[in-house]
Amino acid sequence: MLRAANRLIILGIFCFLPLMSANAASDSAVGIVKDFQSGILEVLKKVKTLNMKGRYDLVASLTKQNMHLTLMVATASSPYWRGGTKSQKGKLVKAFHRMGASSIVTLFDEYNGEVFRIWRSRKTSGPTVLVDTKIGNPKDQDPTEVTYVTAKIQGRWWIIDVIVAGGISEVKVRKNEFSSVLLKGGIDELIRVLNARADRLLSGKEKAVAGGR
Repeated sequence: MLRAANRLIILGIFCFLPLMSANAASDSAVGIVKDFQSGILEVLKKVKTLNMKGRYDLVASLTKQNMHLTLMVATASSPYWRGGTKSQKGKLVKAFHRMGASSIVTLFDEYNGEVFRIWRSRKTSGPTVLVDTKIGNPKDQDPTEVTYVTAKIQGRWWIIDVIVAGGISEVKVRKNEFSSVLLKGGIDELIRVLNARADRLLSGKEKAVAGGR
């Protein structure tokens, strides 16, 4: 059984706030992260009363509204993304989102009073703002540090990447995972692989693990 704090590490992978319309998105880097984490904790608190579909529906909505999935998958599938058709790109974003949300929901099994706190935000030399958070049980003397990479795109803030404990970015991890699939069969093969994995996760035949797959 995974510790809830470790499970929450994965929640930043994808592909995110109490349900609201995109027009009501937070207008700051810190706000979008706070909304995301609050929404995830609410789902976690309901894990005993929701079935797989119920959890998936909530998490899929959170991720879609708060993470810039198109930018994330475009980066993770580069340079193949640039050569894809509009139809392929649309299907790849949907598959990426579906697999990510499916991975998240299989990590839930209990709520142990986990809390989060945002302890600083940092501007970079580029267009992004880093929001550093700590997640763990109130009694935990060694909370997990998670940094959210955010950016303002088309007038609103988005989470565009996650870095756990000062390590490598999640988008880079996915890029490494996708490279062999793309080399084998391009974007169509990656779409197939992501959807097939989502099917296995949602059917209970596979379970995601903290730190990767």
